[in-house]
Amino acid sequence: MKLSCGEIEPGIRIGNFLIGSRKEEVTSKLEDNYKVWEREDGFCIYTLDNFRLWFGVNGELEQIGVSKGFLGNYKSICIGSNMQDVMTRFGKYENDGDVYLISGLDGICFELEDVDDWEELTAPIEWIFVYKC
Repeated sequence: MKLSCGEIEPGIRIGNFLIGSRKEEVTSKLEDNYKVWEREDGFCIYTLDNFRLWFGVNGELEQIGVSKGFLGNYKSICIGSNMQDVMTRFGKYENDGDVYLISGLDGICFELEDVDDWEELTAPIEWIFVYKC
């Protein structure tokens, strides 16, 4: 199952996947071609063709991530954009280890693609994540 479009709202949703939704409600709408990684305490990650869903121990959706093949955007930032684009659009960003945040905006972050001659400002965004604030 592929997620190709949908609205991105930081801390709220990507497409029809809403932060805080119950796992049973979300998974009942998925096709059967997914993988699940689950801990003993109930935390789990569902991996589909170009997106992932993280459920907390309470069974609620805590994070959604989309990758290549997703065509939606957040204020013109999309898969394939770069941190220079983020800086131009929002003014500042922060490096938080493996992900990049928009300064002053919670609930959305980006992971950059590992490309040859990698540079922070020009490496393409490979993942967009929306998460519970």
